[in-house]
Amino acid sequence: MQEALAAYEQFLAQQPMHAEALHFSGLVLYQVGQPDAAAQHIEQSLKIDSHSPDPWCNLALVYQALNRLDAAVHALQEALQRDPKLAEAWSNLANVYLAQERPVEAEQAARRAIALAPKHPAIWFNLALSLQAQDRLNDALQSAATAVQLAPDEIEAKGLLAQLEQASGRLDAARSTITAAIARAPDVAALHFQHARIEEAAGDLAAAAQAYQQVLRIDPTSGPALSDLIFTRKQLADWSHLAALQMRFREGVRGQQSYLTPFTQLSDASSRAEQRRCAEAWSRMFGSTQHWKTRRTLSRERLRIGYLSADFYQHATVLLAAGLFEQHDRSRFEVIAYSTGRDDGSALRARLVAAFDRFVDARMWSAAKLAARIEADGIDILIDLKGHTAGAPTAVLVLRPAPIQVSYLGYPATMGADYIDYLIGDAIVTPFEHAADYSETLVQLPGSYQINDRQRPIATAPGRNQLGLPLEGVVFNCFNASFKLNPQVFDAWSQILAAVPGSVLWLLARRDDDPVIANLRCEAALRGVDPVRLVFTLFQPNAEYLALYRHADLFLDTWPYNAHTTASDALWAGCPVLTWLGETFAGRVAASLLTAVGLPELIAPHAQGYIEQAIALAGDPQRRATLRSYLDEPGRASSLFDTGATARAIERAYLGMAEQYRRGTRFAFRVEASATETRATG
Repeated sequence: MQEALAAYEQFLAQQPMHAEALHFSGLVLYQVGQPDAAAQHIEQSLKIDSHSPDPWCNLALVYQALNRLDAAVHALQEALQRDPKLAEAWSNLANVYLAQERPVEAEQAARRAIALAPKHPAIWFNLALSLQAQDRLNDALQSAATAVQLAPDEIEAKGLLAQLEQASGRLDAARSTITAAIARAPDVAALHFQHARIEEAAGDLAAAAQAYQQVLRIDPTSGPALSDLIFTRKQLADWSHLAALQMRFREGVRGQQSYLTPFTQLSDASSRAEQRRCAEAWSRMFGSTQHWKTRRTLSRERLRIGYLSADFYQHATVLLAAGLFEQHDRSRFEVIAYSTGRDDGSALRARLVAAFDRFVDARMWSAAKLAARIEADGIDILIDLKGHTAGAPTAVLVLRPAPIQVSYLGYPATMGADYIDYLIGDAIVTPFEHAADYSETLVQLPGSYQINDRQRPIATAPGRNQLGLPLEGVVFNCFNASFKLNPQVFDAWSQILAAVPGSVLWLLARRDDDPVIANLRCEAALRGVDPVRLVFTLFQPNAEYLALYRHADLFLDTWPYNAHTTASDALWAGCPVLTWLGETFAGRVAASLLTAVGLPELIAPHAQGYIEQAIALAGDPQRRATLRSYLDEPGRASSLFDTGATARAIERAYLGMAEQYRRGTRFAFRVEASATETRATG
């Protein structure tokens, strides 16, 4: 290529207006990674002779490499004007339209290409992508299958087919397709990663972990595979060699390794500063928007509040927040939901749709389309309820569709992003002295930051014997997700069980053959605890799940990631929670909840104090009865479960943010419990 380029340059020195030499030298420049120079050469050739479609097609490739997508579309249209039967140009046009997130035009272009070249697999591949972007999964599946049929050795087409099969719920077919692809290309890390995701969707976490390990074998620097392997192993309660993986993750954070998932770190031993570093590296992948595009006048009569989430269905976040959406003061606030997730058809989904002034179902919308809609709706304050969790619409936030953008409830840490202005917490989870570890400006609510919904019914609990619990003896329980468990927590629990004869530990499992059951019973045996003292129950619908707490004597919290919604569930159902105050937001939530509910004495100062207090409470049935009686009456009337009061406090926070924006300032503040003003902190 370099020799060819030198020859072209020598030729052009003698004949600088030779159109073909300019065109082909531009093509060589593109192939050796100099797209700017390539564009200049081909553009010059077209000024001399623009009759042939080929230079226009190649110029479009160069423009696409330069991310000049509008110019690429124009160049391809020029080529097709000269020869409308160029199937490859139509296919490339579909490709550019896909890059512009214009799937309808992409489909039209791909179909024009197919009419001209029906046996060309790449065209069917582009058609499948355009249909997938329109959420037409069955049509996309057929197109991808055709691409695979025409080119059985084409790995990319097989990967797309497996992805579409997974999205359509055809997990056995997806597994078969991806396994066949791996057999042809065993050292392609992306295929093993996709295999892991299919196994996760199928619920086989052990197979997913093996696939992630294969990714790391091929590509030891893969941040996503390392993050997901750690998280999957924690979900399985498979702690063998986990410490080495976690150390590798921490070293990666220190070295600014890309694609290390911040959420994974929250349940590992980590400092707030490490969590910020990890989040900042993750957020940088989405770009940076330091300032609002043009300063906007906020609404005066009613602030427009937008809530952005993929979780507007039967999900822990909205189980807490449903009452907030309903109780907003409509004389002062207009409230709009932007939903990027699924509609599960549940009663909760119907309730959420009814709770908002407007509910925008933005599934399958591009980030640009949704951001444009939010901006067009005149949203003053956009509340992100997802943070760095699965399915988060972060790409919308980076486009800055609202002048004020806020993180609340869904993610217990900093997002490390310059496109999030405020983080709503409280004096316990986000004390102002921790401000340096947050990229956001801190806003503290009175009481606990966590909104709760008083409309959660509790079913009638079945008998102990029906649940596999002993008729006598203390029932310790922890219904936290298994990824929050770890060897240090289990060491403490084993000491507690050893000191309380006849007691059992009641935990959750996903299914009867969940590997978590065998793994945790093995961990118990290693610590000298009879494995039968671990009792497992399966996930239940919310009302039935809440009823289980009627048989639990004491909820034992986890660290470094506490119970959050689960702790509120236990307290709402009358079960006391024992925790200890950690260093990070995720490790301080239960303390916040216990303080708000009026039981700060259940916050131990450290792990040893937690163990001692659990043993003492187990031996004091009267004290446990008093705690349960308190939670059944005064506790339910506490600020933790006062949905209206928390909603008013959140509204005062929004008003404080709006006032700061109007003044061109931004500083941390605490919302007073009942005052109409906020208190500035500096």
